[in-house]
Amino acid sequence: MISVVCVYNNDKTLSNVLLKSLKNQTVEYELITLDNRDKRFKSAAEALNHGGAKAKGDYIMFVHQDMWLGTDSWLEDAEKTLEAIPDLGIAGVAGMSEAGKNWEERVRFSIGVYDEPCWERIGSVEKAEEVQTLDECLLIVPETVFRKLRFDEKVFDGWDCYGADYCLSIEQLGLKAYVIPAPCSHSCLRARSQIWEFKNLIKYQRRLYRKHKSNYKRIFTWMGEVSWPRLLFRMVEVFVSPLYEFLFPHMFILMKRELSGCDSVLDLGCGHHSPLQVCDIPFSVGVEMFEPSLQESRRKGIHSEYVIADIRRVDFKPKSFDAVIAVEVLEHLTKQEGAELLSRMEQWARKKIILTTPNGYLHQDTYDSNPLQEHKSGWTVNELRALGFRVRGLAGLKVLRGDKGSIRYRPALLWAIISSLTQKLTYYFPKLAFQLMAVKKIDYSGRK
Repeated sequence: MISVVCVYNNDKTLSNVLLKSLKNQTVEYELITLDNRDKRFKSAAEALNHGGAKAKGDYIMFVHQDMWLGTDSWLEDAEKTLEAIPDLGIAGVAGMSEAGKNWEERVRFSIGVYDEPCWERIGSVEKAEEVQTLDECLLIVPETVFRKLRFDEKVFDGWDCYGADYCLSIEQLGLKAYVIPAPCSHSCLRARSQIWEFKNLIKYQRRLYRKHKSNYKRIFTWMGEVSWPRLLFRMVEVFVSPLYEFLFPHMFILMKRELSGCDSVLDLGCGHHSPLQVCDIPFSVGVEMFEPSLQESRRKGIHSEYVIADIRRVDFKPKSFDAVIAVEVLEHLTKQEGAELLSRMEQWARKKIILTTPNGYLHQDTYDSNPLQEHKSGWTVNELRALGFRVRGLAGLKVLRGDKGSIRYRPALLWAIISSLTQKLTYYFPKLAFQLMAVKKIDYSGRK
């Protein structure tokens, strides 16, 4: 039997995500929830040690409130997999191997990612695979191992790196960490684009490195490599990031600016990671035809309401939203379909319509079991300006990016930095940019 231990601070998320995915499991399990809305626990290690001490199962699963187990037989299948690993110390669904030259070669996971082309399912596991560290979103420890080794409450007195520390520490017991094939989803809204929000992460990465540097010169974690050069770079990055993002704003920040003063937004082809998650919009409707993406967005609670529909055929009342947006959508339609959609977006919007799209045609086939990902058209700066849009450039110089927007040159990190530094230039000279952001204002009388 598996004991499920979850410390939570949002009862709605707990109920709508984790508990709902546990509801119809095919085997019995023990559920231990720890309410931390009053900040009773000061650290994850403290909370999970407290919950783990109560557990009676053969395995203890420490899981975030926003984890969705992908099948009703998830616990049953996971336990069978765990039983077949003789040197199991800890298991999870996302981790990093020591083998490989870069992140893409080291990553191992069974978390489902629905519409992000950069992943392309590289690193997904079909059997248990050994890794150096695991992400803390879901960790499973045999009860016999947990009795010998608890999470380190003293060093990791916050909410980061306690799992990576545990993975490195179990080697002292002659055991190993594994990623297991267990389809699930992490419905996390933690902003990945605002680096300065991760000061505490870097603090605990430093502690992780100090604790284990005698055995590991380089520690590979889901949130980046931990080594002295990388830590130094990251500390500088955090220090300069607010200024950098002010000078070189990315799409999430620009979208937030453009939607300031809008109380209602229609998000066409919303996917599962809409920029509206950072925009504080009182009311929004997400329209999506690919059901896995829609359900993932629903679990995250990004929108007020959802409509599963083909955006080419959906309809709304005239002037029913302050703004209508289509983020990376237009290129998935034919030119005629795109023109018709833009016309209807104007009818539905009271204040403005906003879209982002690649600069010109960018080849992309179906991927990740989603036929809607194929690109069917390309839009240029001149075409959008002719339709009355103000156009800005995003994502740096177009010449630096290749297939699916990936950095064309190596080393990728260096050229990614160079690409970011060209953002200011391409913002004002969008014909040079890889991506376009187009905004068209509409007055309340409907005149353009």
